[in-house]
Amino acid sequence: MWQKLWRKLQTTIFGGAIIVGSSWILSKILGLVRERLIANAFGTAGADPIYAAFTIPDFIYGTLVLGSLLTAFIPVFIAYRQRDEAEAWRISRSILNIIVLVFTTLGLILLIFAGPIIGLLVGDKFGAAAQATSVLLLRIMSMNMLLFAVSNVFAGILQAHKQFFAISIAPILNNLGTIAGLLWLVPTLGPAGVAWGAVAGALLHTGIQAHGAWRLGWRPGHGVARGHDGVKQIGRLLLPRTIGQSVTQIDQLVNVPIATRIGPANLTIFRRANVLQDFPSSIVGVSLATVAFPVFVELLSQNRREEFVKHFSQIVRQIMFIIIPMTVLFIQLRAQLVRLAFGSDKVSWPDTIASAQTLGFFALSFFAQALIPVLARSFYAMQDTKTPVRITSVAVGLDIVGSIFLGSVMGVTGLALSFTISSILNAGWLFVVLHKRMGQLDELRMFSSTLKILGVTILMALCVQAAKMVAVGFGADLNTGLGVFVQTLTAGGVGVVAFVLLAALFKLDEASLIRTAIERFWQLVKNGNGQTTTPTG
Repeated sequence: MWQKLWRKLQTTIFGGAIIVGSSWILSKILGLVRERLIANAFGTAGADPIYAAFTIPDFIYGTLVLGSLLTAFIPVFIAYRQRDEAEAWRISRSILNIIVLVFTTLGLILLIFAGPIIGLLVGDKFGAAAQATSVLLLRIMSMNMLLFAVSNVFAGILQAHKQFFAISIAPILNNLGTIAGLLWLVPTLGPAGVAWGAVAGALLHTGIQAHGAWRLGWRPGHGVARGHDGVKQIGRLLLPRTIGQSVTQIDQLVNVPIATRIGPANLTIFRRANVLQDFPSSIVGVSLATVAFPVFVELLSQNRREEFVKHFSQIVRQIMFIIIPMTVLFIQLRAQLVRLAFGSDKVSWPDTIASAQTLGFFALSFFAQALIPVLARSFYAMQDTKTPVRITSVAVGLDIVGSIFLGSVMGVTGLALSFTISSILNAGWLFVVLHKRMGQLDELRMFSSTLKILGVTILMALCVQAAKMVAVGFGADLNTGLGVFVQTLTAGGVGVVAFVLLAALFKLDEASLIRTAIERFWQLVKNGNGQTTTPTG
């Protein structure tokens, strides 16, 4: 029974959504644990050198690998696999060998030139000791990009086969590696323990996905088929996507010196708010986009445009149904969330308030951030990586200019407001262009659904505010971690229950998501037990 159930979870869209969504939640929770451990160990200002050291590897990985490689590799790999599986494996080996060569070179550059790179990034705002710490950590992590790049080739193979378990487990193992370093290595090695933990996490990230690809039939090989049409096609798709990713990553990179120059600890304050705001958009937008992308590829490659629009509309409505109430909850409970995530004797109350206010400005763009992955992957499924690049470039340029101006006027919260404005512009522009490309996207239904969700969410917000006051009235002491936890849990729980009940009361179409999810999960269980053969994908 359980083997059949597991196979259904692994190989159906709904099952994949369960695995990916659940793992994203767990991964993000572990990410918050990691950040809290950093706060406890180093405080606010003391964490600046650590985050500065992570910036460069994150920038290179985010530019050359994250999203870029997968969206270029998967459509080509699927197309060749449908015709000739041996050629698909040959392409995957060639791409991996190219990646090993490129990222080994980049790793050596970081190892050798870590000092000048960190100096250029943070300028004269760091003291000598802080810069030396950042340089050491960067050198330790110099080869992490290679590990993650290799891991993403295996992730592409797994996604093409609709195998989601290893993909989902990989980021969890990565966070566990860093957490282990914080718990066991930092007490003896100091900040270097964080970096060695990150190396362990990268090895685990690669290992689990390599194992999954091996089980599917992937085997290593020598040489690079540079003249192969499939390899050249991936290169053509990868270049504009890489340019687009580089624009986005430059945006993140520029925020480091801007935040550093605002004043001490502002880099850490911005980072903490950014970690929290990434939670909802990643869980909702990225997880759904990850699962939907292979389906988009298949539908558009077969010119089944009406079915694509149907799937796209459904996913957008699902996103709005989840992300709108989540946005309001984050805004109403932003101070509580920051205190729960980063509360420590080494984190002052003004730092907490600054992080909470920054989170509030970020939250205004949750809906846009959640929609962008789905919108962008719609273009990638058409093998069009140029359109998202052009739109993202304009949005990021606006964000950089806005961050410089608003940062000087509003401080670190200005960086979050600028990001929100550019994200909304990015999502809106992508939607308009996709509409023109497809003719229609079922907009009337999406708009009507969104208005209903907004109305229900307003009622939910009143219930949340009342629950916050009731929790305090019943003795929740907000000067203690337990009191904050009780208030957050009470108000958040009331909000979720109220939204679900109100959605059912007002007969929101998307309220059937919950019922459908339960029914489909039960159907998976029954299929695994052999009681029914109704398809679930």
